[in-house]
Amino acid sequence: MRRLKLITKYFMKNALESNFGNKNMKPWLSVLLMLFVVGCISSPLALMVSVSYKPLEAMGQEGFLLTTILILGTLVTFVFGINTILNVFYFSNDVEHILPLPFKSSHIVFGKFLAALLDMYFYSLILLFPLIAYGIASNAGVVYYIYVLLSILVIPILPMIIGALICMLLMRFTSLSKHKDAFRMFAGTLMLVLFVAFNFFSQSSGSNDEVLVKLAAEQGNNSLMNGISNVLITNKLASYGLLYNKELRGLLFILAAIVIAAALFGVYYIIGGSLYYKGIIGASETYSKRENVLETKNADKLIRANSPIKALVLKDIKLLFRTPQFFINCIAMMFYMPAIFGLAFFAKGSDYLGEKLVGKENLYGYVIVAILVFSIMSILSGGAASTAISREGKDLIVSQYIPVSGKDFIMSKIISSILINEISAIIVIALMIFLKLPVIIIALGSVISLGSVAVISLVELYLDYKSPKLEWENERDMFKKNYMPLVLMLTALVLGGIFLLLTFVLKSYLITFLAMVIVIVVVGVVVLNMLNKACKDSII
Repeated sequence: MRRLKLITKYFMKNALESNFGNKNMKPWLSVLLMLFVVGCISSPLALMVSVSYKPLEAMGQEGFLLTTILILGTLVTFVFGINTILNVFYFSNDVEHILPLPFKSSHIVFGKFLAALLDMYFYSLILLFPLIAYGIASNAGVVYYIYVLLSILVIPILPMIIGALICMLLMRFTSLSKHKDAFRMFAGTLMLVLFVAFNFFSQSSGSNDEVLVKLAAEQGNNSLMNGISNVLITNKLASYGLLYNKELRGLLFILAAIVIAAALFGVYYIIGGSLYYKGIIGASETYSKRENVLETKNADKLIRANSPIKALVLKDIKLLFRTPQFFINCIAMMFYMPAIFGLAFFAKGSDYLGEKLVGKENLYGYVIVAILVFSIMSILSGGAASTAISREGKDLIVSQYIPVSGKDFIMSKIISSILINEISAIIVIALMIFLKLPVIIIALGSVISLGSVAVISLVELYLDYKSPKLEWENERDMFKKNYMPLVLMLTALVLGGIFLLLTFVLKSYLITFLAMVIVIVVVGVVVLNMLNKACKDSII
């Protein structure tokens, strides 16, 4: 028991330091920023709960909201949990140091699972505001909010157990550990695909709304809860506990959910302990394809002279595509917002937005402003520029010993960041064409999208250059502690509001466009000069 306590304390301490160990930021400020981000993400769902409660209560189906909220939490935990489990259990740097120590396999599984679960509790906070909205709408008492906290603690356990067992079985009976980079990239991309798919199906389900409403009104008595909450037993018990929070059976449901979750964790403790060691053996090995460059006559290609900037640009782009965490956070994430926005049109089968703008030039300015804000939001979800220097990590010192000037190094980062980030601008342009927007909007919007993405890339690169995060052991930690996109997102919203006001006052989309171009050019030139003066001939 003493060893179990010791190893668990070690893993939990590392997990807390990973989330709140930013030297440049106080822990309480990190918590506030995290709550702010959670609030921004979950506010639409909380608003939906507030609006939907009264109609569903009139049909006797208000419990449907609780079930939906908890299912969303389960989905988020499972999808994001797979990637977390892989990183914590198999691909973390402490694996090789922990294995030789006198700890049982079950002890390591116990501690690592709690560390991964702690990460998932931060994701589960998106349930907090919708559940609070339900409590306010239903005039719930203090007991309800206690049950909310208990439910948030219980809900992630079962999907995490399922995800952990899937990963352990895959690692135990396959050779995926030797292809860990490819596997992590696949798992991370699948995570985003599943999340987008959930949005698609949740939006496309609107075609059966009338049938569902009629059935719900006829049956009443929260019958819809039985239809969708039987997949995970802890979800069902927790949702009923929240629903009947003013009765004794509500307490019994919550207690039953806690007991079952604890029992399942005990079973996992035994099964996971027997699987982990056999799956972790060889996880540090990697598969590689060997090639005799003399026989294949590729030696000339490898030693061919190249310009320093071009070589560094190619190196940086290859690093982004080959490193799973960089690929997911810097490239794949740029597709997320355009995909969600596009599904709003695809799933509902609505008329093209362009058809609604025919002959309404007074609206063109507002559309161009929306394109600006959307382009900025899309690029902020990626991290190619905001981590351009930080990605070097401790290896940045090597750049001091290669025959490349600081200006060339920074120029290579500018080129590679803009080339990668302009993917989001191309997606925005493709979306405008698909929506059949007027040709003039597509032309002006393309200029704004390409220009704004380039300027935001420069701003992010400069901020990262001035304050790089080089002390990281795991690539994931670098992105978790990066609050720069949040600040830039708020700035983009303020800027968008100013341009909307300008459009409203002047009634001219051409003046709005010219104002945007001026701002983009001025900011771009200023930031380029700041980078030029800052770097000089030194990289760090």
